[in-house]
Amino acid sequence: MKKLKLLMLIIITFLMSNINAQVDTTYKFTLQQAQDYAIKNFFLSKNAELDVKAARKKMWETTAMGLPQLNGKMDYSYIPDIPEVNFPQTLMGVNKGANEPIVGGDFRDPNFYSVVPGRSVKMGVTNNITYSVVLTQLIFSGEYLVGLQATKVYMLFSEENYDKVKINIKENVASSYYALLILKENKSVLKETLDNLKLNYGYTKKFYEQGLVEDTDVDQLNLTVKRTENSLRNVENQIEYLSKLFKYQIGVNVDTKIEMTDSINQLLEKNIIEPTSYKFKLEDHIDYKLLETQERLKHLNLNVNKSSFLPTVSGFYQYKDQVNTPDFNTNIKHIVGVSLSLPILSSGMRMAKVSQAKIEFDKASNMKQQEAVRLTLKSKQSMFDYNTALANYYNEYDNINLSKKVLDKATIKFKEGMVSSLDLSLFNNQYLQAQLSYAKAIQDLLVKKIALDKAFNKL
Repeated sequence: MKKLKLLMLIIITFLMSNINAQVDTTYKFTLQQAQDYAIKNFFLSKNAELDVKAARKKMWETTAMGLPQLNGKMDYSYIPDIPEVNFPQTLMGVNKGANEPIVGGDFRDPNFYSVVPGRSVKMGVTNNITYSVVLTQLIFSGEYLVGLQATKVYMLFSEENYDKVKINIKENVASSYYALLILKENKSVLKETLDNLKLNYGYTKKFYEQGLVEDTDVDQLNLTVKRTENSLRNVENQIEYLSKLFKYQIGVNVDTKIEMTDSINQLLEKNIIEPTSYKFKLEDHIDYKLLETQERLKHLNLNVNKSSFLPTVSGFYQYKDQVNTPDFNTNIKHIVGVSLSLPILSSGMRMAKVSQAKIEFDKASNMKQQEAVRLTLKSKQSMFDYNTALANYYNEYDNINLSKKVLDKATIKFKEGMVSSLDLSLFNNQYLQAQLSYAKAIQDLLVKKIALDKAFNKL
């Protein structure tokens, strides 16, 4: 009994340790790892991958239509009242011998003839099973030939759509990753600012108690502290919401702990580039490739409708037999043949379908041409936006250094009584805004860079 209790205690301890390990599991992601994880686990990516598998099965389904088809059939029949055919009595000549022909006899001699009695023959059996096997082979079908091409193009379309889904996932994950890092940086800035404000607020209260400053100076700093606390609380709420959104985007439970291992500086090093190294190739862009494939599908659909005017030829072989053979059996066991289906008149229905397919093909061609112009303009706009964001980033980098320098001098003068609390609050707000603007400039630069990569098909 003691051993059993000890064993149960060990098992419970092991299970509890596993549960705690699962609860405390933290996922650590670089941006690349987060994107790869999302591609494998986000439901849109999973569905797009399933679409590719379904297209592959559809291609085989269409291919199999042109391969030999073998089908079996079995019928049971019960005939309660079987019809009969009565054969009357007949006279037949007698042979001279077993193998001798009836020649040389005397037809007038009654002994020359023998009597064959009459009989009735049943035309079926009461219980019977008829079975057959039919082998068919498509010899020629215009619709099949074009359909076979269409399934291959549809397979390509599914693969390209999967690529587009992966690109969109990468873009969304990167945007959230950047936003979370910037928000956490803003949180650190606000906490640091709040600590400095509280420190200066403590100095000001002591100066007020000694009669060196007025109560308005104390109230002014206190107001700035409260506003900064509100800003910090707002940023914390944003981080909480965006963290859940990010977890949803990469396909993990919202209660899972995650840690982003890429730093802002690392991401900046990767994303500050020479834009002149980017060359736009329209044919490589996924959106253009999708429309190009869609145009091919529309053209094949047009050909399918045109092929409805062509005949269809197929060959077949049939074997048919019965378990119980009746006395009078007319069943033909082996049949080989060729079937020809020739469309003759449809009162304009087929031509109307061809016209509709031609219209859809023209629309697809127009969309492709329009998208080519849009994507070209988009590439130029994304390059302009990136250059603008890069210039803004450098300006904000300089601004934050200048505002920091001004605030440090103002803080020293405030402690010496040369600057009022109102002026110190203004300088502090100026530095805080410079830090937040710098963080926003970083985020804008990173977002514009990913838009640039998407426009130039580099995601």
